[in-house]
Amino acid sequence: MRICYGLFVAAVLSGCVGFVPGKPGVVGPLSFLNTYEASLNDYKQGRIMAARKRILAMDKTREDYPQALKLLKQKVEPARSRLLKHYNAKAKAAEKKGKWSEAMTLYVRASELSTQPKRFKKKSYNMELKMRQDRMDNLIAQKRIEDSQLLIWLNAYEPPKGVAPKDQVFERSREHVQDVIEDRGSFAYREAKRYLNDELPEIAYVEVESYLRLIPDSERGKRLLSDIKAEMPKGIQVASVKSRATKRVLSKRMTMPDTVKRKQVLELIRKADWIKAKKFALAYRRAGGGKDAERLLKKIKANTEKAAAIAFSKGRLAFRKENLDEAVKFWEKAALLMPKHIEYVSALQRALQLQEQLRILRTTAETEKPKE
Repeated sequence: MRICYGLFVAAVLSGCVGFVPGKPGVVGPLSFLNTYEASLNDYKQGRIMAARKRILAMDKTREDYPQALKLLKQKVEPARSRLLKHYNAKAKAAEKKGKWSEAMTLYVRASELSTQPKRFKKKSYNMELKMRQDRMDNLIAQKRIEDSQLLIWLNAYEPPKGVAPKDQVFERSREHVQDVIEDRGSFAYREAKRYLNDELPEIAYVEVESYLRLIPDSERGKRLLSDIKAEMPKGIQVASVKSRATKRVLSKRMTMPDTVKRKQVLELIRKADWIKAKKFALAYRRAGGGKDAERLLKKIKANTEKAAAIAFSKGRLAFRKENLDEAVKFWEKAALLMPKHIEYVSALQRALQLQEQLRILRTTAETEKPKE
């Protein structure tokens, strides 16, 4: 099956024809172009719900309506059904394995292909609650361990019997621990407010609990706790103090030398390894690189932005030439270089979803071919 990319490119990259970001199948400003040809193009591009919506919105008196209706019954609906079954099955498998975040995303995709999306959205929300509960349980267990250790340290600097009760050395050590506790508490309070504003009250609870553990008599902390409890979603429970031990999984990290020197940063710049160059330049700055490190970081930032923009442009060109796999590779590079750039990340996500859907449709089409 040859894939026609013309209208899809216009939709994704210019946002002017038949595409609303984050709402697959929603036809945009030029929705009066509901024709058989437009529906066929949507179908060939893997935009199944967009094709379906166009056909259902067509004027039934049009000459091409019978063709469009035939396309709907013989191609669009079977494709929609295959994709829906695929994502639903994958979501159930992820749910069974306890992969809540993955299941949540897959149920959302299923809802976008369903004529009864509420059922799948409810499942997605349930997966979100499980994911949020799991995240909260692990964070709160870790915070409690860290806070308890700090409080133990506070009581550790008591002068021994043979030393004066107000010994300066022990007093300074105790004051240092107290400063650390107060700094940690202040940070926890700020984080609690931030998470509450970000509509993550369960994580805000983790932080405010830490704050009140370290600064127990704080009235503002108690008020904030009350506000957080009022926003806590139903279904999320606060773990008891005797919570299960936190399972630690160490992520793979870039190996860094003990001491980073200027020449190492320059060598990475020469190789155009911008991600690693930035990490080394930051380490060089911490090691006392000063203004020289700042200049290097500025140079790295400019080149990173330039490399990301070039990769994104190459991806757009590959997409226009109907080379989706090549486009994905370039957009992955752009998103890796600048993970906070919304345009790069969004283009990659849409392309990956299209790539997956086309793969599913091709695979099922091959398996359903009649045997000769």
